[in-house]
Amino acid sequence: MREIKIRDYTCGLIIAIVGLGLYSYYVRELVAALTLFSIAFFSLAVTGLAALLVWCASVQAAVWARPASRNVIAFSRRLLAAYARP
Repeated sequence: MREIKIRDYTCGLIIAIVGLGLYSYYVRELVAALTLFSIAFFSLAVTGLAALLVWCASVQAAVWARPASRNVIAFSRRLLAAYARP
């Protein structure tokens, strides 16, 4: 039972020290700057990841469409050749 009281008081003391430390203007300013920069870098990382995923998807779509696009090109050439004959 005595150990529980010591642990409770120790946790309370740690929380009080951290709370008083956060009360300082400079610490609050640093926490605010850390939050803003974290949000900014997270946004940049998500944007970069989205660009990478779009690029990978476009490469895969080009790979899948290659035979179909060749068939369309061949068909259009046949049509042009048929209309070009006198």
